[in-house]
Amino acid sequence: MATAYRTSGSGRAAKPVALCALAALTALTFHLSAAPASADGVFKRKGVAVGDAGIASRMRAGAVNGEGQGVFRRGGVVGDRSGNGAAGFGTCANGFDGSACRGATATWQDDGSLSRTLGAQASSENGTFDSHRVLERSSDGVWSGNRATNASGTQGSYAGEASLDDGTYTRDGTYTGDEGQSANIDSYYERGSGGSRSVTCIDASGAIVDCP
Repeated sequence: MATAYRTSGSGRAAKPVALCALAALTALTFHLSAAPASADGVFKRKGVAVGDAGIASRMRAGAVNGEGQGVFRRGGVVGDRSGNGAAGFGTCANGFDGSACRGATATWQDDGSLSRTLGAQASSENGTFDSHRVLERSSDGVWSGNRATNASGTQGSYAGEASLDDGTYTRDGTYTGDEGQSANIDSYYERGSGGSRSVTCIDASGAIVDCP
């Protein structure tokens, strides 16, 4: 088993770190929280391991002020020297008025296939935001994926979904205003054939009206 020496921000050598397994990072998710508000300062740690079975690296970093504000980042990459690998990262920030997190993972295979997942969340006194996206490519080059987004604020909200399937793209979403009015958007596109898009506006009483 290959090992590597990890160093901290102070430059001191730590105990050997074993080469992590590819499956461990593939299954990794980034439900992170911001660094503890009681901490104060900046830190960074990183390590690399190389061996006959592959290579792995990881990194952690953060900064906090001890007053409820801070940011924390974590990531890593592994590969087996044969065209298979995985990578991921996550970042969270916390402040007086809100917090946010963003993360992504990716895996790839020696046959040319790959998969990538991204997610983001944010909340503050003015509203919330949540988004999740998946994009995949098969070994024969076919792309597919989906995305979902939800947002709300003082002026209204939005909820939408989109999907991609071998050159066909669809998207639908609904905007809702703070007075009950709304707009529905439907889009469709097919490679080589074109597409269409429609918008329907509805006032607070439920009647269909001309869109502004």
